Parts: sequence; structure tokens; C-alpha cells
Amino acid sequence: MRREIDIYDPIEDKLPQKTQLSPKLKKLLIYSGCAIVGIVIAFLIIYAVDLMVIGAPTAPEAIAEYEKAAILYDADNMIEYSSDYNKIVLYGNRETSDRLLESYLNKAYADNEPQYKADEISFQLISSLEYEKGSKKYEEIMDKYCQKIENGRDNIDTVAIVKMRIIKGGDDTTRNYIAVKSGSRWFFAYAGS
Repeated sequence: MRREIDIYDPIEDKLPQKTQLSPKLKKLLIYSGCAIVGIVIAFLIIYAVDLMVIGAPTAPEAIAEYEKAAILYDADNMIEYSSDYNKIVLYGNRETSDRLLESYLNKAYADNEPQYKADEISFQLISSLEYEKGSKKYEEIMDKYCQKIENGRDNIDTVAIVKMRIIKGGDDTTRNYIAVKSGSRWFFAYAGS
């Protein structure tokens, strides 16, 4: 007959014991992890779509981004934040496309060096007033807009007057700007009253 000997190992006693998670806690952790991953993915998708879409989410942002691009001679961003009206003003006539305008601006700025660096430019919003289709101010703004854009009212439901202070190095300027909303995005229309 064989005898079994139980050997006691004192080191094994000191090792931390594995604990079992309850099934409810396991489910909660799995669902929480999936929810967090889902939220992160949703934010990344929204961020990526926002980067691919032209224009700005707000009127003041459209004005600031356009003005910054103009000060830095950045043709791509000037076009991205320009309304159809401003594109015609920049090109000089109605027979333009974004590609032609970009080529034109790049040639125009080829020999010019920006006077300021990006970190020397800042913006201070003073006020932003939005006007919807049917209001008197909307009609006044769109009358000027439609001098360059036929059927301009068709795709613009809201306009804004943005009063912005621009600080460039030691210079500062305060001015009113007009922005237009096409779809869900805002674009620089013109500097105005």
C-alpha cells in the first residue's frame, strides 16, 4: 500500500489568493467598458467629421478663422471659411471654383511674407447677433449679398453681425463682420456695418 504525504509549503500560504468576481459585477464591468469604448469612438467620429466639413460651427469662429488665414496668407483656410460672396470678391468675378481661387491666391501671395506669426494674433469677441430669414436685418444683409450671388437667399437661413477685436502684435482693430450660415456651418461673408 502506498502512503501519501501532504507536504505543507509555507510560501504558498503567503501568496495572494485569487478572488472570484460575482457574475453581476463581471457584467457591469463588461457593459461599462463597452460604453466607454463606444463613447470614445463616437467622439472620434464626430471630431473627424468636423475636420472634414468646411466652414465653422459658430459665426465668431468663422470670422476668426478667416481673418487669421487672411493675415497669414493661408489660401486653403481662406477658402474653407469663405462664403460664395467672399470667394467672388477675392477672385474678382463670378467665374471661379475653389481650385481656381486657391491657385489665384497662392500666386498673389507667392512673394509676400506674413507680417505676423500665428501666435501673435488673437481675437476677442465683443458681440454676435444672429438674424433669421424674414427679419429686417436679414433682408438688409442679404440684399448686399445677393448683388454678387444670384439666389443667395436659397441656401442661407441665418446671418450674423459679429463685432470682433483683432490683436496683431501691437496693433488692434475692432470691426463688424458679416457671417452667413449655409446648412449647419458658418462662413465669412464680408467686413461691413
